[in-house]
Amino acid sequence: MTNELRLVLPLPPSVNAMYFSTKYGKRVRTKKAIAWFDEAESIIKKSMDEQGWSMVSGEKVTVDINVHWPDARIRDTNNLSKPTPDALEHAGVFDNDRWALLRFIDFDIDREHPRVDIVIRRFDKERDGWKH
Repeated sequence: MTNELRLVLPLPPSVNAMYFSTKYGKRVRTKKAIAWFDEAESIIKKSMDEQGWSMVSGEKVTVDINVHWPDARIRDTNNLSKPTPDALEHAGVFDNDRWALLRFIDFDIDREHPRVDIVIRRFDKERDGWKH
């Protein structure tokens, strides 16, 4: 098994555009969100096969994220904090996203290829532990 998984995913829809509430108060994914999750999970599973990644179970992983927005509008990287680990968990990168330590490394603009670059590694206390 490899110690690192590198992914390039399309930008997910904003959290506000990802769900709607039924008249009974149930939250349901929008068609746009369903399409994004399907595409993201397909890319993740293919990448796992190609890179030799096996599901991590019961141990921490770091999830380094670099966001490439499509334009200069003000956006919040934290809006990626819910859909990204959910897609990674559902695709089998780890057994539960409670173990995923999300780290937003940077963001910039790429008008031609907006995306989310992700590097996942098993947590290493020396490399990844808190240093103050």
